[in-house]
Amino acid sequence: MSGIISTKSAPGLEGLSELARLTLDGSNEAIERILSLARGALDMDVALVGAFDGDFVVQAVDGEQEWFDLDVGTRIPAEKTYCRRMVQGEIPHLVQDAAYDERTADLSMTREAGIGAYVGAPIRLWDGTLYGTLCCLSRSAEPSLNDRDARFLHVLAEIVADHIDRGQLEGEKRKLEWLRVRGVLDRDDIDIEFQPVFDLADCRIVSLEALARFWTEPMRSPSAWFAEAAEVGLGVELELAAIRSALQRLDDFPPEVALALNVSPTTALDRRFCELLLDVADRVVIEITEHAQVDDYEELQRALAPLRQRGAQVAIDDVGAGFANLRHILRLAPDIVKLDLSLTQEISRDPAREALATSLVGFAEGVGASIVAEGISSDEDLAVLRALGVAYGQGFYLARPSSLLH
Repeated sequence: MSGIISTKSAPGLEGLSELARLTLDGSNEAIERILSLARGALDMDVALVGAFDGDFVVQAVDGEQEWFDLDVGTRIPAEKTYCRRMVQGEIPHLVQDAAYDERTADLSMTREAGIGAYVGAPIRLWDGTLYGTLCCLSRSAEPSLNDRDARFLHVLAEIVADHIDRGQLEGEKRKLEWLRVRGVLDRDDIDIEFQPVFDLADCRIVSLEALARFWTEPMRSPSAWFAEAAEVGLGVELELAAIRSALQRLDDFPPEVALALNVSPTTALDRRFCELLLDVADRVVIEITEHAQVDDYEELQRALAPLRQRGAQVAIDDVGAGFANLRHILRLAPDIVKLDLSLTQEISRDPAREALATSLVGFAEGVGASIVAEGISSDEDLAVLRALGVAYGQGFYLARPSSLLH
């Protein structure tokens, strides 16, 4: 076979460009694209990735898989496969004519699967562990296959190995993140601080916003904790735990002071959220984060309706920080609109901020919502906000968050 002269062309510029893209691509579809590239470049009938776990298990396949009776999840006894024999050195990485080559001609797999030609490459992970193989099969002999094709498939196998490594590392990372959040939940390791919201006319406290704090490693912002919890499927659990902790302090508040609770749309749809608040609905403000995506406004309205009927107020948080604010306001008809600190801070020095705030104040008033300015940081900003007709406000200049209520 080594004496056969091949006229087969190497993968063209388009194939090389695709190879470069695949090297950087971290998507789940990348391996399927690698198989398509391998099959096309080598002009074979099918390309597949298989893993060894005692058997040879097909993980991904591209091409005429029906001919070889292959599908994702197909199990084949490893000792019957070309791939096992290839990694053990019993057959070469490239077989141009399986029926002619004495190393494969008498194998049962050659006859049963109708293999005419084969090219394979081992897939080894970062620590040298043999994961499986990347291989291509053809029903007919392929005398044009050569060492260059085998080397090309080895390059693709290394890219596949890199994708698998990344996937496994991501899985380990996700497991560690889950355990970290689960530990916070199991230890009830959530502190709550409260920041007052003032009536700007008489400096009377009208509500206290509950803010979760996490004093455990890794030290990072509450938003990072909640984002990680959502990524590992514990976002609702962590939000509900924070709400429970905040509700434990409700009896410490004067009855005329409301408790403001931050909640994502996903958590608001959970029946446990309504059950938690139903008996104290007239004491709470439900703050829906402005930048959170709402997939079904009608469903969210139905979830909030029992609480609103019992006196709960709904606020849209962080208005002005993103593009979803007007849609949230129009669809949810909130009682309160909270202007984001990115809009209110330095408003006394920025005519553009003042103009935008003026528009939002007018819009909110037009739909019957009260205005709360977040992030008030100076007397000058406070004066401008008062002049614009903002009725309520909070921020470090007025009062910092605290775990102690005075």
